[in-house]
Amino acid sequence: MNKSLTLILLLLCTSCFKTAEEIQREQQIDNQLEQSSKIIIELNSQVDELKNRLSTTSGKIEEMDHKSQKTKEEQDLTYSQTLAQVSEQVKILIDENQKNKTLIESLQKEVSAQKDYIKNVTGTLKSLSNDSPAPTQKVSLLAKAHKAFEGNKKDEAYKLYKDVLKENKINAADRNHVYFNLGLLEFWNKKYNDALVYFSKIYTKYPRSSFSPRALLYIARSFDKDGKKEEAKASYQELIKNYPKSNHAETAKEELK
Repeated sequence: MNKSLTLILLLLCTSCFKTAEEIQREQQIDNQLEQSSKIIIELNSQVDELKNRLSTTSGKIEEMDHKSQKTKEEQDLTYSQTLAQVSEQVKILIDENQKNKTLIESLQKEVSAQKDYIKNVTGTLKSLSNDSPAPTQKVSLLAKAHKAFEGNKKDEAYKLYKDVLKENKINAADRNHVYFNLGLLEFWNKKYNDALVYFSKIYTKYPRSSFSPRALLYIARSFDKDGKKEEAKASYQELIKNYPKSNHAETAKEELK
């Protein structure tokens, strides 16, 4: 009897111990479930944050795509506008080129017509010239005087040169030429004072004339031939000083020795 009771009590105690262990296990499981719930909640929060970031990133990408598309459209529009402007300018140039071409063709026709007209007029004038007698060429008094001088016809040349001066229809250059030749004619005739008059007219009135260095040389020679050595020396020196680069200056240096 006592043994049976003891056995029952033992079984009851054992049953009580299992229940306590199970309770402890259940508590552990509850703790684990609670921790797992917290982890799940935290993970869900992180997932939500990642979703938000992803959404923001996607929005930025879409915005960039939109801007890129818009920029491309603007570029395409600008290119199209530029191409249209260039095409318009090319068209204008083509039109202007065509107008210029037409104008050139018109001018060429006019020039050709003018050439034909000039050719006809020239032919007519030539024909008239051949049919008409040649006019008598008038020889000037100055030309006759030069021809006589070159032919060593001194008296004739002297008279003609005097007539030329009386006629007074020549320019300064021709007048200096006449004075110089008259001076030479007087110098050759040993009329040194008369020669000095003509040579001096050239040098004093037209010192820049091409005849001036030669006239000054013959002034010095005229003084020298007339026995006026000091005046001749002064004239030679003046020639060397005023016309140092002329050939007549070199001649003066030689004659001064």
